[in-house]
Amino acid sequence: MKAKDSLAGRIGNRVREIRKQAGLTLKQLSDAAELTPGTLSKIENGLTKPSITTLEMLANSLKVDIGYIFKNEKERGHVISRQGTRRIIDSQKGYAVEFVIEGMDNPFMEPAIVTLREKEQDKEIELATHEGQEFMYVLEGRIELFLGEKRYILKKGDAGYWNGSIPHMGVRLGKKPAKTLNVHLIPGMRVGTFETID
Repeated sequence: MKAKDSLAGRIGNRVREIRKQAGLTLKQLSDAAELTPGTLSKIENGLTKPSITTLEMLANSLKVDIGYIFKNEKERGHVISRQGTRRIIDSQKGYAVEFVIEGMDNPFMEPAIVTLREKEQDKEIELATHEGQEFMYVLEGRIELFLGEKRYILKKGDAGYWNGSIPHMGVRLGKKPAKTLNVHLIPGMRVGTFETID
């Protein structure tokens, strides 16, 4: 049986590849996953099929989704994004989101450029929550950032960083355009439904 043609071999190759990318030795990973170095060596060499429980411990120790271990193709270690080709969605809640980078395997963050619209006079601010954390840097204009019960006026060059569980929203101040670079740190997806801008 050739390792590259077997499920055990494919899993072993992926575990070894991810371990090396993470800069971990065989012993470090075996300790973290509560396995003996011999057992981990057998897994990496395709000599044994690990149980789901063992795969979960390995995935948690490697900080990857368990499904990532089963992927057959090589990891996309980089992604290049070109202006004018990016997906843009409209929240219908006062902002539009341009996803700066998509398609990276096993991403840890989701960067986007957010264009903020002026707050409509008679509309109440709808605060959002999501899993993970979020970083925001003001690229242009002035905004009012709502973080729970607090409000902050931010201008070009200002930044904020918060836990996604804190209800939050930014609105543009004045007539000039306002844009921010937001980085959503996974896990989790933003709560709410977006509609694609045609």
